[in-house]
Amino acid sequence: MVNVKPEQFQKIWSALITPTREDESVNYEALERIVELQLQDGAEGFYCCGSSGEGLLLSLEERKQVVEHVLKAVDGRAPVVAHVGTIRTREVIDLADHAMSAGALAVSMIPPYYYKFSMDEIMGYYEDVIRALPNVPAIVYNIPQFTGVEFNKDNAGRLLANENIVGIKHTSNNLYAMERMGQAFPGKALINGFDEQLLGALSMGSIATIGTTVNLFAPLFHRVRDAFDRGDIAEAYRWQHAINMRVEATVKVGIFNAMKYGWTLRGVDCGFCRAPFKPLDEAARKAMADLMAMPLE
Repeated sequence: MVNVKPEQFQKIWSALITPTREDESVNYEALERIVELQLQDGAEGFYCCGSSGEGLLLSLEERKQVVEHVLKAVDGRAPVVAHVGTIRTREVIDLADHAMSAGALAVSMIPPYYYKFSMDEIMGYYEDVIRALPNVPAIVYNIPQFTGVEFNKDNAGRLLANENIVGIKHTSNNLYAMERMGQAFPGKALINGFDEQLLGALSMGSIATIGTTVNLFAPLFHRVRDAFDRGDIAEAYRWQHAINMRVEATVKVGIFNAMKYGWTLRGVDCGFCRAPFKPLDEAARKAMADLMAMPLE
């Protein structure tokens, strides 16, 4: 039986980047530093080793070390969720067991990828992890543009009915599907995964967001949420527009590298994403410098 409640996820989460050095080794000192600074910026939780954190480009040991260093830096001031998804079930179990033992609030998993697994096999993948770790609270990571699997209330109903599945990270433009899952399975935490649709997701039942651009622009997410909670939709839209402008600008240059370079510009060298990603060129660096010089409005 799991001991977490949906309201524990009701936060603005940073989909945390993983700083690296020129030789591609993980820079754990920089990782702890940006966690501290992001807490000061307003990040209320950290999601480790997801897409933004290059989780699938890290070794299993590096993923464990990232979680441990983030938990050390947080020191109980904010919750941590570890993304543990990969293609091999036994590795997911190993990562999930480590994360929970280290002190994570929950784990999150993409479905297995590359092979065209049947939905029954995908359900079994999640269920095997839960069976091996019966006390693990798990968040389904719905990111169809990367995995080729789109979850909805029908094909994921067997999974969402499981008490160990405490929520879904919905990184999909289909907010209708998210709302329908929430209505069919009340009590599950609906967590927005696309920064550019935060306001829309809130209106469709999302209680939280896990975002890439939260790494650099957490105050804007607070302004959207606060205005929405007050019922001031015009003000919420104004701040959503400010987020979207930054999403558009960073996507143009490569959003994951953009987040890392943004932190380098803020004084914490986070390197660039591992190959086969390519570093930002001079034009992209100039564009990021201009973006980072803009006030948060």
